[in-house]
Amino acid sequence: MEEKELSPKESLDLINSMIGKARERYTDNSFHFLLWGWLVILASVLHYWFAVEAIIEEPQMAWIIMPIGAIISTVYGIRQDKRARVTHYTDKLYGWLWMSIGVSMVIIIVNGQYLNFQIIPLILMVAGIGTFVSGSMMKVKILQLGAICLWVGSIAAFQFEELYQLPINALSIAIGYLLPGYIMKSKAKKHGI
Repeated sequence: MEEKELSPKESLDLINSMIGKARERYTDNSFHFLLWGWLVILASVLHYWFAVEAIIEEPQMAWIIMPIGAIISTVYGIRQDKRARVTHYTDKLYGWLWMSIGVSMVIIIVNGQYLNFQIIPLILMVAGIGTFVSGSMMKVKILQLGAICLWVGSIAAFQFEELYQLPINALSIAIGYLLPGYIMKSKAKKHGI
């Protein structure tokens, strides 16, 4: 079989096509942003409500739903990996990024008592890092803007005691995760991904 020599324009078109296909693989990563966004918002609102209304003695029990998210997210990720015909280095890098973010969040949560339970600002900051890097990898500006919202939420949350950090957390996640998640999902549907 004879190899065809590509013109500079054909080479550029091929590279752009490859970048486009790589971007498509990530465009509908909206699932994870929507899943975690809704879970965090639900837990934040329940925790706040439980505490303000004194509904239960341990209002932080609202966060018990988070391991459910970890299971759903893991199962979804495994299924997506099995469907992919080719695994690229960037796929692995993306997975390692979010695994590192998750481990960092667990370390912050487990050591909350040493941080005077000022964990929400730190969690928002770490989530902002993962979201910004994801947006940069995928060239999805709305994720980068979402990350900036998470960082602004982190700064704001540091100004308040734990109870009042919860509404800030819910709002930051709504803007930083859900809004980009729904925009990515809409674009994926529009492009038939």
